[in-house]
Amino acid sequence: YKVYSLSRSAGTLAGINHIPCDVSSEEQIQAAIDKVLEEEGQIDVCIANAGFGISGSLEGTKEQDALHQIDINFHGALRLSQAALPALRESKGRLIAVSSVAGTIPIPYQALYSASKAALQSAFLALDNEIRGAGVRALTVLPGDTATPFTDNRVPNVSEADIYREKAAASVDKMAADERSGKSPETAARVIYRLATRKNPPPQTVVGFSYKLLSLLYKIMPLRLGNWAVGKLYS
Repeated sequence: YKVYSLSRSAGTLAGINHIPCDVSSEEQIQAAIDKVLEEEGQIDVCIANAGFGISGSLEGTKEQDALHQIDINFHGALRLSQAALPALRESKGRLIAVSSVAGTIPIPYQALYSASKAALQSAFLALDNEIRGAGVRALTVLPGDTATPFTDNRVPNVSEADIYREKAAASVDKMAADERSGKSPETAARVIYRLATRKNPPPQTVVGFSYKLLSLLYKIMPLRLGNWAVGKLYS
């Protein structure tokens, strides 16, 4: 594959063609897609990976911060998907969104991040059925704790007036420690590559055996029990 990255700032990976792009802008996304098509003639795989996290209590989150979280993590993937799908239909390609296990197992004090990923997973399940007849697939990848700059770039949303600030800080510190000791990003990248090349991939794929097992247990156990267990860990 010849790889293009779309982001506001250029990365440092060799062999990657960077196009400046903000996923909050339909115009910038469309211009980036047009540039790739002009240079390559087709798009075989499109990966929606833009996202960030805010932390803090849901009660104390300002509306503008909540809207920004949902806009980047959910609407950003939607904008990219809508722009890329005409080309993907031509190539019978793959549309892959990077979600999170948090979209299946909501995390306290990261409620909006969890909600944005849950929305992404739900939308892509529906989209996969909408476009499958045209030879295109919409797939989601669900990593768990992964050692990336995402952890250090998380936006704290805790004020001195927030009555949950101590609990929120402790919860986020635990999550950050888990992420820093988590799987390498290459682990998720290998899963994405398999989804891009496999003949008939599943619509959702959890990364790593332990997270597959955890997600399965959460789905089959009573919701009250599963939510209690998550609360014991992170609240």
